[in-house]
Amino acid sequence: MTSNHKVYWITVIVDRGKGEKAASVFKEYHQELLLNVRGHGTASSAIKDCLGLDEPEKDLVIGAVDQSASQSLISALHKKLELDNPGYGIVFTISLSGISAAASNLLNSGIAGNENHLSTDYHKEDHPMSDTNAYELIASVINTDLSNPIMESARNAGCKGGTLIKARELGGDSTSKLFGMTVSNEKEILLMLVPKADKQAILKSICETVLKETGEHAIAFSLPVNDVAGLSTLMK
Repeated sequence: MTSNHKVYWITVIVDRGKGEKAASVFKEYHQELLLNVRGHGTASSAIKDCLGLDEPEKDLVIGAVDQSASQSLISALHKKLELDNPGYGIVFTISLSGISAAASNLLNSGIAGNENHLSTDYHKEDHPMSDTNAYELIASVINTDLSNPIMESARNAGCKGGTLIKARELGGDSTSKLFGMTVSNEKEILLMLVPKADKQAILKSICETVLKETGEHAIAFSLPVNDVAGLSTLMK
């Protein structure tokens, strides 16, 4: 169902353990429609070998926010999570074309409870954000053994980094038998926030790598992003 208000999907990506801090800001602004997803970063092999590090674990806090509350919420997240510091995290929003009635009711109750914040905090402090649609989110649904070559090819095309989420394919012909039991293939979703100008080259590089490694056994797509905060490392 559609909503009477413009609604954004908002995502916060921070180091593992800081997701609760991000969620506390959502709740302070009466935004209760939240999911906490675990993922991990994509540090290059050279960096990991040099520093003796594993992939950095990440928290993804995902929710929906009404347009009227989005700017003040992003500003509060920027301040609370210290996103001016390189590598501390990223916040971005994507426009939604519709939501369910239950989600709309939750958002409307959040707007009513958030009126004090909107009237007193909205213009207090304005943190820098990207121009509208200056960035895009590239999502690749891939087999687990493809994450390294795909990330390397994306880096070669200009991508600075990404976040991996574990997933599992359902249905289709992807299942196999192990000791008489059906086992579903594990998948990963690789998320990369990239400047719009670099999107086509990065997507092309990803597709060429998938074709070379698997013969097109993967899916990649991009979405236009609205507001972005915490991109100091991406901008360098």
